[in-house]
Amino acid sequence: MRIIANYYEKVRYIILYKIDHDVTKLSAYGDYTDDGSPIMTYVVDQTEFTKLKQLVKMIDPPAFVVKMDKSKVLEEGFKKAQNWYNLLVYELFSEEDV
Repeated sequence: MRIIANYYEKVRYIILYKIDHDVTKLSAYGDYTDDGSPIMTYVVDQTEFTKLKQLVKMIDPPAFVVKMDKSKVLEEGFKKAQNWYNLLVYELFSEEDV
């Protein structure tokens, strides 16, 4: 999945440190506006994609989220976070600031 978000640092922090997923950051520029924006890339399964998309939309509603086919990904070292969504949503909305 790829994410372009206005609140890049907040989304990145949550995915890196709360969900414990690796992040690949790419630099991109819009051709029309020539505005720079980081693109966050993650490998997730379908269930995690749905939950992570909902979470990103809670943090940054206009964020651009792209689903990509992961069938070609070699999953060596890729670990699946268990039950992270419910815990994180609870934590996000019970804290003043992330």
